[in-house]
Amino acid sequence: MKFGLKSVLLACLFTLPAILPVYTPAAYADEPVRLAEDVKVQVNDKLVQFPDAQPFVDENHKLQVPARVVADKLGYQLNWEPAGSEIKITIKDDKNSLSLQTGNKSVTVNGQREQLESAAEFVDGRVYVPVRLISDSFDIQTQWDNQNRIAILGADGNYHAPAWYRPSAAVQTASKAPAPAYSKMIEVKATAYTASPAENGGYGPVDYMGNPLKLGTIAVDPSVIPLGSKVLIKGYSYKGLPADGLYATATDTGGAIKGNRVDIFLPESRAQAKLFGMQNVQVYVLNP
Repeated sequence: MKFGLKSVLLACLFTLPAILPVYTPAAYADEPVRLAEDVKVQVNDKLVQFPDAQPFVDENHKLQVPARVVADKLGYQLNWEPAGSEIKITIKDDKNSLSLQTGNKSVTVNGQREQLESAAEFVDGRVYVPVRLISDSFDIQTQWDNQNRIAILGADGNYHAPAWYRPSAAVQTASKAPAPAYSKMIEVKATAYTASPAENGGYGPVDYMGNPLKLGTIAVDPSVIPLGSKVLIKGYSYKGLPADGLYATATDTGGAIKGNRVDIFLPESRAQAKLFGMQNVQVYVLNP
């Protein structure tokens, strides 16, 4: 197996569950200790959506994710079969094949037997397999974005920016503080946009005033909300924004942003930002 500098860096981090058809053996491993469950997984430029079981970091600081979902996202075929109280699985594409069994540190990669530091586990109807085993076996370029806690699997051979950005501590703290005094409240329709040139008139990731686009940038109709206004936006439903409201500054405009409309910048992919849709929100224009 190929273990270069990438593998050494990933060795302290990655490990992965497979959502398989539920099969309950007579006995299986205890539920692993979960140190953190705020980790995301990205394949190329899109976040992987996990329908139930979520990625987590275990007590050995290994990232574990549902393998069935990840294999499907990568376009790989995953087969499984019971082996007594354990599970055998095979993951393959048109060039590579990986076979392993839960509870066994020995795996087969392209016909070659290899030894792992830790075995795959079968817990609560799911098979957990080391993510670094997937990335090494299928030669996937892998990044770890520590600031946003995203494992990025570059299956296309390219590096990718995170498809989701964790709100800064300052934004999170501010969202929990009592709302400051405001001069007026406006009911508006809100949409979302990204740094894609297609959404910024070909000018790149800057606002109308020439500032870099960032979380907290909004586009407005200056006749309704003057440029430079500090606002608090509440009433939306979107996981990528603070739940208690977003403090923002009106520094951008848009051809379609007329009247009681705002466009909220999201530091995400266009596909992810489209999930915001159009929502009715309240904009509190704060006192200077």
